[in-house]
Amino acid sequence: MAATLLIAGAAAAPWSAPARAATAVNQFGMHGVLEVPSARMPREAELTATVSRQDIADMYAIAYQPLPWLEVAYRYTIFDPRCEAVTRRCDGLRDRSFEAKARLLTETRWRPQVAFGIRDIAGTGAWGAEYIAASKRLGNLALPLGVGWGRLAERAVASNPMIRISDRFAQRDSEFGLGGTFSWGDYFAGPDVGVFGALRYSIPRWRVDLLAAYNSDTYAREQSLGTTRAPDPMSYGVEWEFRKGMRVGATWSGRRELGLQFSAAFDTARPAPRKPPNRFGVRGYDTAPVVATEPPLDWWQRMTSDAQASGVLLYSASQPSADSLEIRYGNRAYQNEADAAGRVLPLAQLHAPPAIDRIVLSGETAGFDTHSVEYLRPPPGRGAALATLAAPGIPGVAAADVEAPSPTLAIGPPRSFADPDRVNLFTYPNGLLSFNVGARAYLFDPDLPFLYELFARVNADADLGRGFSVHASYLQRLHSQFDRIERTSDSQLPRVRSESAEYLKQGGSRVDRLALVHRATLGPGLYYQSFAGWLEEMYAGAGVEVLYRPHGSRFAVGGNVIAARQREFDGGLGLRDYETVTGHVSVYWASPWHDLDFAVHAGRYLAQDVGATLEIQKRFSNGWSVGVFATLTDVPFSQFGEGSFDKGLIFRVPLDSIARGNTRSAYRTILRSIQRDGGQRLEGWGSGLWEDLRSSHPVWLEQDRERMVPP
Repeated sequence: MAATLLIAGAAAAPWSAPARAATAVNQFGMHGVLEVPSARMPREAELTATVSRQDIADMYAIAYQPLPWLEVAYRYTIFDPRCEAVTRRCDGLRDRSFEAKARLLTETRWRPQVAFGIRDIAGTGAWGAEYIAASKRLGNLALPLGVGWGRLAERAVASNPMIRISDRFAQRDSEFGLGGTFSWGDYFAGPDVGVFGALRYSIPRWRVDLLAAYNSDTYAREQSLGTTRAPDPMSYGVEWEFRKGMRVGATWSGRRELGLQFSAAFDTARPAPRKPPNRFGVRGYDTAPVVATEPPLDWWQRMTSDAQASGVLLYSASQPSADSLEIRYGNRAYQNEADAAGRVLPLAQLHAPPAIDRIVLSGETAGFDTHSVEYLRPPPGRGAALATLAAPGIPGVAAADVEAPSPTLAIGPPRSFADPDRVNLFTYPNGLLSFNVGARAYLFDPDLPFLYELFARVNADADLGRGFSVHASYLQRLHSQFDRIERTSDSQLPRVRSESAEYLKQGGSRVDRLALVHRATLGPGLYYQSFAGWLEEMYAGAGVEVLYRPHGSRFAVGGNVIAARQREFDGGLGLRDYETVTGHVSVYWASPWHDLDFAVHAGRYLAQDVGATLEIQKRFSNGWSVGVFATLTDVPFSQFGEGSFDKGLIFRVPLDSIARGNTRSAYRTILRSIQRDGGQRLEGWGSGLWEDLRSSHPVWLEQDRERMVPP
C-alpha cells in the first residue's frame, strides 16, 4: 500500500524530480543495471519505489538514501509467480529481504566510484550475495563492474581472497532458520568469487537508456527446482523516462524471458509546496461563528476573517503599546509550521494599524502553546524607530544597525499575553468533519501475498473546549478480498496482534476509533494528555502520557501508562477477555546529523513481554518521514516465531503534495515483513505527543525562518 501511494503521488505531484541518472535502478530496486548492482547512488533523501515482473520472480522494492554514502532497500519477492501447480512443481517461496550499499570512494576524473553492498542482510538468504562494485561515467556511457560473493559468485572466476584472512570465509551456510537475523559468518564467504559488469548508454534527446549486463548469478537454486533453464550470462534492456523521476523498461534476460519494470523516484527533502490560501476556510470551522469582544475593531475582524480563510485561527490579540501587537494563533492547514506564521505576519502588516512596528505571535500546535515569533519591521523612512525597538535576545537589532532597516525575526518559547484586548470566541463544540474513500492492503501472506479492500471513511474531530476533544473514525466497507484469508495464528505468546487477519475478515463496517482526549500544559515545556475509549482497530482502553521538551533542546523525555483491552473481531464496540497494562519510558533526540531523529522506548508491551524499541527516522519540516525500527524483548527468537524479532519500516507521506489545497493530513504506515506478537505497542498512542509536536520544534522553525518573513 505504501508503494502504491508513493507511485500515485509521483504521478500527481507538481514538483521537479531528481536528475535522470539518479533514478536508474536495477530489478532489485537498488541503483544498478538490469540484474547487477553498481556503485552509483541517488541524492540524499531520495526515495524510489520499484516493481519488476519476470517469469522467474516478481519483485516489489522501496529504496531510500538516508545518508550521502548509504543506500538501503526493502524488497518482497514472489518466486515463480505465474506457476500453476497442475502443470508442474511450483516454487512457493515468498521472500522478504533488506539490502544495503555503502560508498567507499567517490568518482573523480580518473578514479571510479566504489561501493560495497549486501543483498540479503536479514532475510532467508534466498538472494544471499555480497559485492564490491566500481562505476565510471564516460559522457553518456556508464560502466559498472564488480566482484561478487554468494549468488553473484556462481559463475566463479577465482577463489575467494577473503580465505587468506581467515579459513571461516571458505564455507557459506545456506540454512537461515526463522530468518530475520544477521548472518555475520556468511557475509563475503564462500569458496569462490564471480565478476559482473554492465553498461548504460543514455540518449538524452529521447530520454531513453540502452542497457546490457553480464550477470554472474546462474540461478542455481531456481534451476534445481525446475522453474528456469540454464541462463546465458548476458541480458539486454531499454528504459524510457516518460516523466521526470518515473521510468518504465523492458528487458530480455539470459533466461530467454521478457521482463517489465517500473520505478518512481521522490525527493523527500523537497520544501513543502507554497500554495495559495484555502479560500473556502478551514473545513468544520465555517460552521463555528466567531464573535469579537468589545471594543469591535474593523481591522481585527477583517484580519480574523482572512486568517480563517487562509487556514489559520486567531484566538486573541492585545496592544501593550501603540507600536506593538501581540497575537495568539493556531495552525489548521499548513504542513510546515513556519508557513502558518508566514500567513499571519503578512495579514498583520496588511490590516494592523500603521503605527505597529513590533509583532509578537504565540503559536498553538495540537492544542498546546509551543512557540513564539517576534517580528520587527522598519517601514520605509522609519530607521530611527528601529533603535528604540532594540531588545535583548533579538539578533541583529542594535543602535548601530539603524542605517540598514531590514526585517528582524526571532523564535522563542510560547508567550502568555495577559488581558488581551480582543478575543475571538469560537462556539463549542466545533471541529472537523471529513469524508474520503480509501484502500487497505493485506501484504506478505505466503499463500495470498496481496489482497485489498475499498472503504469509505468518515472522520470527526470535535473540540469541546478547556482542552477536551473527541476523535472518531468510522469505516464502511465497499469491496473486500479479505474473506479469502486462510492463514491462522500459530503464536506461542498471547495473540495480541497475530490474529489481525480476523479483524480484516470480520470487521466489515467498523468503528476504527472513538476516544475522548484531554490535553494540557503542566509547565514550561511539560505537556500532558489523557485518553479513553476505543483507541484503535484492535484495542480499547485508557491511559496517560507526558512529554518534557524544553524549548530549544534537541532532547525530550516522555512516559506513558495504558490499560488496554482487546476488541471483538467484528469492529463493533464489544470487548474480548484479554486485557493488560502496557507502558514505556521514551527518550527522543532530534539530532543535527542529516535530519535524523532517534528514539528509544523501553518498557512493557501488549504481550506482557519486556524490552526496548529503537527508532531511527529521517524527518523533514515538509511532513515527510522515512525510518526503521527494531524491538528486542525477553521473548526468545524461537518463541517469537518467523522473523525472530519485530522490525519494519516507518513512512509518513504528507498529502499536501497531491491535494489541491493546504492540508496537514498525512498517510502514516508501518510496513512489517511479518506480523507477530512480540514487541507490540498500541498504534498511535504512547508517543503521540512527540509526533504531534515535532512540527513546531525550534530546529525546524529556525531552518524555515525565511518562510515566515513577509514579502
